Amino acid sequence: MNVKEMVRENNRLREQMTPFNRSYMEDMIIALRESGVNRQHAEELLLEAAHKLLEAQKRGKNAKQVFGEHPEEVFREVMDSAPRRPGIDAARIRPLIPLFALSWLLGIYGIAGLVVQGQTGSPGYFGTIGLFEILIVGLGAPILVELLMKWLNSLSEDDAPKAGKFDLKALGIYVAAVVAVVAVNAVLGGRLPVFPLSPWVALLLFAAGLAGQIRFFRRK
Repeated sequence: MNVKEMVRENNRLREQMTPFNRSYMEDMIIALRESGVNRQHAEELLLEAAHKLLEAQKRGKNAKQVFGEHPEEVFREVMDSAPRRPGIDAARIRPLIPLFALSWLLGIYGIAGLVVQGQTGSPGYFGTIGLFEILIVGLGAPILVELLMKWLNSLSEDDAPKAGKFDLKALGIYVAAVVAVVAVNAVLGGRLPVFPLSPWVALLLFAAGLAGQIRFFRRK
């Protein structure tokens, strides 16, 4: 079987699994497909694991009983022995996601502020930025990126996006963080600090952030 045929067969087998086993299997898939393991070999391992899990499921066992507590560790030995794929180290980029998101927020404020200022003589709402907005973007961006990447990595050539693919735990953390910030803002009567922000300063900060992002993503 070629890669596409194995992917298609794996998709078919996953449809026969219980929700728990399917979720566990998908975490295994994400971990192995993100590694440097040869794609043909990776799909062979995943297909073998899917068959093994289905057989165990018929005997009343679940994925943890078959493969262990952590799905990302099932193929650890194979993944560690594979050459690393060139690209960006996720561990390095995660702490920078809030900064990247905030720089784009400043870009939006800068452009919108100049447009409003050109029409009314004042940047209006875009002449200030609140701690509330900064916290919402800073807290939300990393979680949303994680959710998006998890969803995209769980897709294959023959997968179609399906509802329920998101990591509900991560989504819950995001919602809880946003609710907490909103609640604090409400308790304080909307009195979280607000900072003056010139549209030109916002654009300069955005330009600096954008330059940093370009340099980061160009780095080998």
